[in-house]
Amino acid sequence: MDNPWAGLMIICLVIIVIIVICCSPASAAECRLEGKPEPWEPDEADVAYISRTIWGECRGCCETEQRAQAWCILNRVDDPRFPDTIAEVVSAAYQFQGYSPNNPVEPFADLAREILRLWHDGYKEIPTDMCWCEGDGVHQTFRNTWLHTEETRYYP
Repeated sequence: MDNPWAGLMIICLVIIVIIVICCSPASAAECRLEGKPEPWEPDEADVAYISRTIWGECRGCCETEQRAQAWCILNRVDDPRFPDTIAEVVSAAYQFQGYSPNNPVEPFADLAREILRLWHDGYKEIPTDMCWCEGDGVHQTFRNTWLHTEETRYYP
């Protein structure tokens, strides 16, 4: 080859062809046929329940406490003493007083999706026994017992 750029152009062309082939819809279909799972996405209803609860319970709190609010809900879903679904947990009588189906979803939807993905993958940010919370609109505190006793542990 007389032109030193010709080799580089051929390599670039090959890379482009490989990218086009690998990113085509047919390749995605083949991946599904080969048993490779598509990424898990949370149910938007669950996103809405958690987002509305965060908005109603601790929208004025720091992100750590907002995240802990979501984990508190999910800890209850995982705990046999509480209902098995996010909807039932947040809408149970006298539990999450800040939850309302009229609360906005958007301010906390991305946060809720992120935490639901982590939960789906088995990750926990707060201790699994932190199932109770209380707050004053500025700070939210989480604990492992309903009543405050000598055995009560708090987060954060």
